[in-house]
Amino acid sequence: MIVAGVAWLGCYAALLNYSRDMPELARFVGEVLYLVPIIACTGLAVFAARRTRQRVRIAWRMLVVSNALWLLGESIWAVYSYVHPEGPPVPSLADAAYLASYAVALPAIVVGLGLGVVGRGQGLLDALLVAAGAGAIGWQMIIAPLVPEDWTAAALITFLYPVFSVSMVSILVAVLLSGTQHVPRSMIVVGAAFGLAGITDGAYAYLTAVRSYESWSWVNLGWQTEAVLLCVAAVTAAGRREGDEPGAADPDITFLPAVVAVLAVGALAVADLILVGRLSEVTLAVIMLLLLGLLVRQVVATRDRTRLTQRLRTAATTDPLTGLHNRRFFEEVLDIEADRAMQRGDPLSLVLIDLDHFKQINDTYGHSVGDAVLIEVAQRLRRSFRAGDLLCRYGGEEFLCLLPGTGGREALDLAERVRQGLCATQVGVLGTDEQLTLTASLGVATAEPGTGRPVIDQLVDDADQAVYRAKALGRDRVVGSGRYAAPAFDTALPLPPALVWLADRVDRAVGEREHSAAVSRWALRTAARMGLDDAVQRRTAAAARVHDIGRVAAVAEGDGLHRGEDDRGHPEEGARLLTELADLPELAPLVRAHHEWYDGTGFPRGCAGTDIPVEARIITVCDAWSRLRSAALAVGEPALAGSCSQILAGRGTRFDPAVVDVFLSLVDDGAVDEPAALPPEHPVISGRRIP
Repeated sequence: MIVAGVAWLGCYAALLNYSRDMPELARFVGEVLYLVPIIACTGLAVFAARRTRQRVRIAWRMLVVSNALWLLGESIWAVYSYVHPEGPPVPSLADAAYLASYAVALPAIVVGLGLGVVGRGQGLLDALLVAAGAGAIGWQMIIAPLVPEDWTAAALITFLYPVFSVSMVSILVAVLLSGTQHVPRSMIVVGAAFGLAGITDGAYAYLTAVRSYESWSWVNLGWQTEAVLLCVAAVTAAGRREGDEPGAADPDITFLPAVVAVLAVGALAVADLILVGRLSEVTLAVIMLLLLGLLVRQVVATRDRTRLTQRLRTAATTDPLTGLHNRRFFEEVLDIEADRAMQRGDPLSLVLIDLDHFKQINDTYGHSVGDAVLIEVAQRLRRSFRAGDLLCRYGGEEFLCLLPGTGGREALDLAERVRQGLCATQVGVLGTDEQLTLTASLGVATAEPGTGRPVIDQLVDDADQAVYRAKALGRDRVVGSGRYAAPAFDTALPLPPALVWLADRVDRAVGEREHSAAVSRWALRTAARMGLDDAVQRRTAAAARVHDIGRVAAVAEGDGLHRGEDDRGHPEEGARLLTELADLPELAPLVRAHHEWYDGTGFPRGCAGTDIPVEARIITVCDAWSRLRSAALAVGEPALAGSCSQILAGRGTRFDPAVVDVFLSLVDDGAVDEPAALPPEHPVISGRRIP
């Protein structure tokens, strides 16, 4: 299309030059052949309007009308030139079509090039400033000399052409120099076409002021170039199917509107001083308006910049879902509060809140419900904490609150009130009649005064460990750290210390890693995840802690017992010890049944299915997991996949499927830790350990 357009312009220029001394040929070239590119750009504009999208389509539809009106005006002009050899009358129907074409082209330019400035305070002011500056220069240089002395109809029509030309050029300069959004390529070509048209119209105005217009005038070449550029623009728009897609970031040229306005002021002043010898009243008024516009623009720019800075600062420090502070902001403030606590000698406490079973909410109801729950939790936490406390969303379902000047006991009391407030009211599930009861595990860590600057990482880690212990103890509770810590896990179980010591002796004799303590932790978490009541949870954990004490006889006899070898007598022996020596008959059936298989092929009694106590079914899975993990770690294979596969292989035969599913979900959540290596045993002399 570009090559064809250049070829046409070359041929047309050659024909203009050749026909200068042949009036009839010159009229044919200037009036009939002249219509060819205008007809082409009108048809191609229709094609572009069908192929483009969004605001570009709107602009091309307007350009279809503008080009059609232009073609109509030129056709009428051609008819007049043949019917009235002395030239068409002024005004005529051709003038009406030309001016209507301009009136439609102006909004088409705004839509195609500069729609992005509308609605933006600074962008709109920039466009107005540039348009005013360019228009003022155009008035002084082009329009003012052509102001008629007598306002006849012909004079008015002649005067309107340069006014439209200057307006079009001013709009083009405004939208291109006011920091607009991405401009489609076709619209850039359209802008160039109309810019050239404005210059050509100005040349035509001067030409008609000096002498009459002739069909062979070289001014025609400017309009022909405009039509060719519009053809190129239409083909470009249709080929690229242009729309509102963002392109590369626009360069930062927002300083140019101010420069253009200042240059306009200077140009007006110089022109007046040269032509008139003084500043005219019109020039002074325009200068004052431009300077006032610059002042308003600066005020708007400062306001917009301040608002943007505030929005960016808020976005950088706020969690977008809950509206609480985010982790980044919290960590920055925590450092400041740590320094302040040390300088003032005040305590500093943290409360870490971890929602219980939140993954199940997401899995059951979807993430939209999960998000609604987090928003509700954030609102409840805001109401529960004090005005001076700093609350943030620390992770997925974790919230962290900083309590400046708050000691450990006060922090524990406050955390307990928060826990009660959180679970006091159920949360409705949107779109259903279901109600969710929210619970959370809370960990409290405190840096006491007089101990130096609080170690931030240690304080957060202490709170996290306290949450971990709270979950191990059955969730929905508050656990402190340091001297405010709750009782240790083992001492919280209803077991005599001597029985716990015996279980540890068995573990040490048959392996290098903890066994019964780990099985007890996991069993408690599994029972809690299954929704068993608190009494069942604690009974499960207690039975798991001593499930292997029946092996004590083999250990005492030095039989070289290894965990995993068949010792079919130890479940019955363990049950007997619990009944006869420890006076814990309620745990005896659980220990007796922990080697029963779900399909009835286990020992010692061959029980199956629900005939096996649920506590024993839980212990069976946790016991097998401990042996699998200890064996895997011993050979340097820490990956969990193999152990999970072996547990799944026993699902429905050895293990209760429901227990397996719940236990492996804990593994997936990272709630099942590895069995720890046992520390070296201290030598014993006279029954006392050497420190």
